[in-house]
Amino acid sequence: MREFELIIIGGGPAGITAATEAARMGACVALIDENQHLGGKVFGPTGNTIPDSTSDKIEHNLRRQILKDLDRVGDKIAVYLNTEVWDIVDQRMALLYAKEGSAGHLKHIKGKKLIISVGAFEKAIPFPGWTLPGVFSVGGLNALIKKGILPGERFLIAGSGPLQLVLADHLIHAGAKISAIVNAASLRDIAARAFQLITSIDAFRLRSGVEYLWHIKRQKVPIYSSYIISKVYGSNEVEKAEIVRVDGLWNPIRGTEQEISVDTLAYGFGLIPCTDLTRLCGCKHFFDERLGYWRVELNEKMETTVPGIFAAGDGLTIKGYSAAIEEGRVAAIEACNQLERVDRREADRLLRPSLRKLKRFKRIGQIMDTISSPRPGIFNILTDDAIVCRCEEVSVQDVVSAVADGAGDVNDIKRRTRLGMGHCQGRFCGQVINELIWKLTGIRKQREIFTPRTPAKPVPFACLAGE
Repeated sequence: MREFELIIIGGGPAGITAATEAARMGACVALIDENQHLGGKVFGPTGNTIPDSTSDKIEHNLRRQILKDLDRVGDKIAVYLNTEVWDIVDQRMALLYAKEGSAGHLKHIKGKKLIISVGAFEKAIPFPGWTLPGVFSVGGLNALIKKGILPGERFLIAGSGPLQLVLADHLIHAGAKISAIVNAASLRDIAARAFQLITSIDAFRLRSGVEYLWHIKRQKVPIYSSYIISKVYGSNEVEKAEIVRVDGLWNPIRGTEQEISVDTLAYGFGLIPCTDLTRLCGCKHFFDERLGYWRVELNEKMETTVPGIFAAGDGLTIKGYSAAIEEGRVAAIEACNQLERVDRREADRLLRPSLRKLKRFKRIGQIMDTISSPRPGIFNILTDDAIVCRCEEVSVQDVVSAVADGAGDVNDIKRRTRLGMGHCQGRFCGQVINELIWKLTGIRKQREIFTPRTPAKPVPFACLAGE
């Protein structure tokens, strides 16, 4: 078993920056990522070599810079690609599963300090037909487009949040036909937050937003504000989508339904931090009602309630890649201070610029989360036959039956229906189960979350047997 001073889990912007900063200070570092390449969802390699928009150019230049900085200290960092961390033992030992084609096959490594920077996944509210081929998450479809893959001919983008504009811009540059953009937020909601966002972001990102809107207008893409997807039709694939107008709480207004002929649909409501590993470590978490997701509790220097374990990037709160870079830097500097690689005075001097930047990034993240966060009325689109858990094919009716039989909490429903036991480990169905219970019982209880279990990610039985 190899031992390191610092283990960094997640090779996105936060993880790369943390590894670079720690290696510069002389720390012995391990950087682990489940993908074949470093960079995460934003800075990973794409099929498009020439940036199209201002935002693409910013991403391209930042990616090139942070990878160049990493390369300069690469001989001081042990990088494990294509490798899953499926458990953390005694808050210091990472259990690994090296996938086929990965360079190393160590089963576990140990570190004095840990930085967990595993990123985020998308908010998704089920609707009838969302399991049909041709329904993507906004981020999932965007990843395909960036790799040069166009999986349809007539596209519809639905949900809420700034990611809609990014995807629309990439689809337009790829030559795709966008049949419509369906935004759950009203024009009044968008206008109320627009000024706050404009006064918080920098000039480059403001220019990016203007470019996105201009491209959409030039292509004459229909935009439906205060509308949500209510149903998708098709036998073996998406054939058409039904949208419905909603009120201020996103309750569907009957009689306003419209059908749009599409074969590909992207759907999402922003992002949610991935907290699997921080929960396995025993770090304290709380549900942020304003932001709409569970988050790990930590101090301004990115340290969690478990001493020596840090969190950074979108696995903390959603603020974008610029914030993730600064959070990774802060976590690494503080960890290196605790490892006695840098003294307190020098650490504070190095931390000061990043902490100042993060105050502004925090405001931006809060605005974006407020715009994206779903409202309770959207759950009224769910019919009894709608699938809630795609992995285990658990329907709304299955949950109704479990509640009628006495299931009173999320873990009891999990035991009775297998909801949350599938490949995604409850990442998607776990987002809506509390709201479903409240809707069915008429009683709003304290919000709960599935008990953390190992493995955090699906691994072969041979991997478990080896341990």
